[in-house]
Amino acid sequence: MTSTKRHPGASLNEIAVAGGTSHTQVRRTLVSAFPKLVGKGRNMIPREVGDLLAITFRGGVMSRPTGRMLGEDPAAVLEAAEALAELARRALADRQQQNGPMAA
Repeated sequence: MTSTKRHPGASLNEIAVAGGTSHTQVRRTLVSAFPKLVGKGRNMIPREVGDLLAITFRGGVMSRPTGRMLGEDPAAVLEAAEALAELARRALADRQQQNGPMAA
C-alpha cells in the first residue's frame, strides 16, 4: 500500500484491496480487534496496522473468528501464529530437502 501526504494512514478500502477482501470484512475485524481505531469519522488506520492486516487477509489466515479472538484473547492468537510460523518453516525446509533450495 502506498501512503499519501494528505493521509499518512491506510483506508479500509486500501486494506481490503491489498488483502483481497471486502471493506466490510476489514471493518468487522478492526471492530473486534482494535475498536479504538474505527468509529464515526475514523477511516484511516495506522499504516503499519493496515499493512499487517492486508498480509493476514491475503495469506488466508484472517477470518471473523480470528478477528474476534484477536480482540478477546490476543495471547491465544499469538500462540497460534507462532505455531503456524513454525509449521510453515518446517514445510519449507521439507520442500527444500525434496526439491532442492530453489523450490521455496
